[in-house]
Formats: sequence, C-alpha cells, structure tokens
Amino acid sequence: MAELKKYENGLSLIVLEEPALSVTFAIMVGTGCINETEKTNGISHYIEHVNFKGTKNLTSFDISNKLEFLGSQYNAYTSMDTTCYHAQALPENTEKTFAIMSDMVFNSTYLDEETAKEKGVIVEEINMSEDMPDDVCRELIANAYYGNDGYGRSILGTKENVLSFTKQDVLNYLNDNYVASNIVITFGGKITMSEAEKLVEKYVLPFVKTGAKKPVPKHNVENKKQFLCKNKEIEQSHLFLAFPSHNILDENKITSDIADSILGSGMSSRLFMKVREELGLAYSVYSMCARYVDTGTLNIYAGVSNENAELCFNAIMETILEAQKGITNDEFEKVRNQLKAGSMFSQERSAVKVRLYAKYYLLTGELYNFDEKIKIIDTITKDKVQDALNALDFKNMSTAIVGNGVKPLKI
Repeated sequence: MAELKKYENGLSLIVLEEPALSVTFAIMVGTGCINETEKTNGISHYIEHVNFKGTKNLTSFDISNKLEFLGSQYNAYTSMDTTCYHAQALPENTEKTFAIMSDMVFNSTYLDEETAKEKGVIVEEINMSEDMPDDVCRELIANAYYGNDGYGRSILGTKENVLSFTKQDVLNYLNDNYVASNIVITFGGKITMSEAEKLVEKYVLPFVKTGAKKPVPKHNVENKKQFLCKNKEIEQSHLFLAFPSHNILDENKITSDIADSILGSGMSSRLFMKVREELGLAYSVYSMCARYVDTGTLNIYAGVSNENAELCFNAIMETILEAQKGITNDEFEKVRNQLKAGSMFSQERSAVKVRLYAKYYLLTGELYNFDEKIKIIDTITKDKVQDALNALDFKNMSTAIVGNGVKPLKI
C-alpha cells in the first residue's frame, strides 16, 4: 500500500513499505530534454553526470567509495521528461546511503576542474552512442515523428552544447527545475513512513529550493509522418517505425499495450514468428510503446542485413495487415495474461516500483493504482484490441533507417 505525504514547499514523499531485506529509494526530478531549448539541449543529462563530481562535504571519490563501502547499489539516469537518482541499501545503511545521495543532488559544487573532465566523459558517451546504430535509429525515429524539438531531441545533446555549458548555466537550470514542487522521493522495502519522513526532513528539506517549476517550453507533439535515413558503414540496417498511440493518461493505453504485445512482445509474437522464425531475416525484432503526458507512439524495430532491409520492411507491413484481418481468442487471452502477469511480477521488484510510483505521481499528480490497472486489464475485450490494431494506418507512419547505402522504403 502506497502512502503519500505532501510537504508545504511542494515536495512529495511516497513510501511503499513491504517485507524485504533491503530499502530502495529514488529521488526523481521532473526534468528532461523536453524542458530544454536548442541551446540547452543535453543539460539535464549533463547535470545528472556532474552531480556525482563532488559536493560541499564530499569529493567525487568520497561519493563512490563511501556508497560502495556500505554495499549500496546506486545509479542515475535521464529520460525525455525525468531525471532520477536511485539506490538500494541494507536497512542498517539506508540513512548513510540516503545522506550521500541527497548531498549529491542538492549540494553539488560544480567545480570547474571536475566538470571539465566530465564534459570529456559525456563527449565520449555521445561518440559511443554514434557507434551503436540501434541507438542512432531510436533517436532518428523520434526526430522523424516529432521533428527537431521536444521529444524529437537527443537526451545526450550535442557535443557543442555539452562543451559550452558553464556553471552559471547549471545554476540557472537548477533554479528553474530542481525545486521542491518538481521533485518526488519514493522509498520501498523495509522502511516505514515515519522513518522515511525523518530522512527527508534531515537531508532534503533544509537544502531543496522552494519555488514554482519553470513551465515546459511549447513543443510539437504532432506526427510529422517523415521518412529519415542515415548512412553508416555497418553490416546491418536498423529500422524503426512509429505509429500514433495513447499518452500515459489515456484510459485506452492498456488496450494498445495488448495490441503492441500481439505484434512484437515475446517469442510467440507475430513479428517474431514472421520476421525471425519463418523468414530468418532478423535476430532482433520487436515492438514497444513510448508514452508521455501529452503524446505517445507504438514503435516497431528490426535489425537486418543491408540487402534485406526492404524485404524485412515488407514483412513487417504484411504482419500488421494480417493482424488487422483478425486475431484469435487464444492469442488475445495469451497476451492479456502476459500483461497481467508482467504487471504483477513488477510489483515484486522494489527498484522498479519506486521509480514507477515516483514517475507516475510526478507526471500525473496521482498515485499509481496497481489494483485499478489489473481491473482494467480484466475488462478489455478482444474487439477493443482489434480496433487498436486496425487503427495502425500506414499513412500516419513515420519511418527511420540507419545502414549502409540506405534508401527510401516504399509501402
């Protein structure tokens, strides 16, 4: 059972107390590349990195050394709309772990010598991403669908932007976004609400900024229906398709989750059976939904040899058309059971739960309701799922391909 506490300064605390051998927590901030401009693109991810580089109390070595000495597992990530710092600790080491992570988020010093080194690290991360064509294609499909701003931007940003960021740029961005009303802290596992409150009141409230979050810049969420390609001297072509789908607030999103699973989730999905098992065209082929507060897409991916890219593309089209002719009762029940089981299994993983509850509350202002989700899954009919599959219109499809000598693909 999730417990929620809202502080006067706007900070939110969620506690998921349950029998466990550890405590997991997340400090989640409602900022990502959708909060950025063309000039500041990449700064959310940059701040996530440099927050590990030293505070008023700890050096960068102290942060990693002390956390590892405690046996705690820790990390951070940046997404399109959130930045998250998370850790898992033994119950007896929870306070020390939370103290270090909180200090890192709210008291970093951003010393020039440390941030200069980290800029080099991020530039190498960008270089590494360029050497991972599936990542390149994933960014390209977002750009094809949304255009050059908002969800179409890169989380990592550009090398030029990263190298140009100053301490003042960081402080300005923190003042606009790292404010109490834009932060949710979630604890899960062997911890009570009263114990969590003491930690937050000791290590967060005295240091977190108070104030209203700067509004998210206006950006395009409409489907651009573009075909984008990028030539790289690689052995495979990487193909992504994107169709309009539901946002995270839409009550029909679970219906499209089931449709997505029928197409490309698991080794018995239609795409896997057609593209990999029957035709032997790809090792990796799948579909997935990407959802945000105001938009969403259903994406299909395949990695295939350059000479078979068009053949694979046509096979994906045929698979969608076949699904639109009608799905079976067994197929529907199988995938609905998979979705239900997967949702239940995720509730047994504290690390997944604390981030899920934090992000959902941060973006919607509502507590995630697991029981309600299960009820909705049980009420969905095969006809509704068929309607979701039939709504996949090739005229509304955006396409991206990365490979050697790629060319436009014809529907």
